[in-house]
Amino acid sequence: MGQTTSNVARKVTRSVSSIFSSTSEENDEPGIGRFAVTPYIFKRTGSMFFDEDGDLAHEFYIEVKDGHRYILKRSTENLTPQGEVEFSHPRFNVDFPTVLCRAPYS
Repeated sequence: MGQTTSNVARKVTRSVSSIFSSTSEENDEPGIGRFAVTPYIFKRTGSMFFDEDGDLAHEFYIEVKDGHRYILKRSTENLTPQGEVEFSHPRFNVDFPTVLCRAPYS
């Protein structure tokens, strides 16, 4: 499952990385400053699929008659990915370098 931030956070992250990678003479442009990039993730890529009836599940099966018995065969046709799903509350991004707890010096 992929995790994504909002489009605004992605743009701000690119701006901040370009600011820190360039020299200080190039940073004197108006409108460019230090941004507070959010360490949170608001959306993720869903792992489920919709079938043609609109049902949502991880896997779909079809009953197939095999002689005198029925077996379940996994269906992979006519499935649509769920897309991006919003979290109920924001999560921390694992790639964002941040200190959550600082140990006291002894």
